[in-house]
Amino acid sequence: MTTMTKTTVTLTVILPTHDRPEAAERSVASILAQTRLPQELIVVDDGACPVGEAIGRRVAEAGVKFHYQRRDLPSLPASRNRGVALASSDIVVFTEDDVVLPPDYLMQLARLYEGDSGALVGGIGAVVVEPDSDAPGRRLWEALARSLGQGRWTPRCCASRYLSLPDKLRGKLAPARRLSGGAMSLRRSVALAEPFEEAFGGYALGEDREYSFRVGRLHALFIAPALRVCHERAPQGRPDMLRRGRMYVLNSLHIARHSTDRGAGTSLLVAYDFVGMIVLYSVWGLLRPRRENLRFATGMITALAGRLCEGIRELLLGS
Repeated sequence: MTTMTKTTVTLTVILPTHDRPEAAERSVASILAQTRLPQELIVVDDGACPVGEAIGRRVAEAGVKFHYQRRDLPSLPASRNRGVALASSDIVVFTEDDVVLPPDYLMQLARLYEGDSGALVGGIGAVVVEPDSDAPGRRLWEALARSLGQGRWTPRCCASRYLSLPDKLRGKLAPARRLSGGAMSLRRSVALAEPFEEAFGGYALGEDREYSFRVGRLHALFIAPALRVCHERAPQGRPDMLRRGRMYVLNSLHIARHSTDRGAGTSLLVAYDFVGMIVLYSVWGLLRPRRENLRFATGMITALAGRLCEGIRELLLGS
């Protein structure tokens, strides 16, 4: 009688954190409450308030191997890359310091990779759920954002669309053009070969989109619709809305230039996205008593005006 050998994968969880000690402790608690614990947990801290000592005690009590790294310069992509360099498991699981994992998350994720005996799948993401996801205002906002062009510009090439999944994974994974950085996992070999773009410093708005677009051309990235994590949106560690509006424009332009097809269609869709978001944030800001949305729209307009001036200057100077 032939004995079947079961392939068991090992997991490393990488958690970047920046000045969110309470949120980070909740995130770590959800990791240590898993029905299948990771082989190791790597916390990369680039904030002003170190969290390693408090978290380290809890991880040691759980019997999980622990690495804690301090970085002086805030950069989410650089922190992710540092975590990958320290990891030793087959699969690296990325989360964030305001994300809480359900108890069976790592077990279900490991089973998906173990069902891929040919190592065809490069990465698997989960669905990110906000605490107010079912609120009518939230659903209306997301519907309007989609209709006004947010996220419409994506590369045509997507490696996962051309991959025939093993029988064990059919119906459990769907091809994905974008994975969320707070709920992304990769084979360590893929993460080592394809580092995150460190040109996005600090808060790095959109770095997961850039990574997915770039890496998804070469490696099959999927989303598991049954896997869900809760993004609690900690208020600390975020730039103000004016800066975030500027980041949205500047980082989107960088992504469109370096990680998409760069055709006329992409340019039109990016422009549609920008106009749509300015209109949406402006109208939403006028209708609600809170004015942060108006600041976001102002940041977008300022960044676009700056880029227009740069383009005119380059045209006139011939550089």
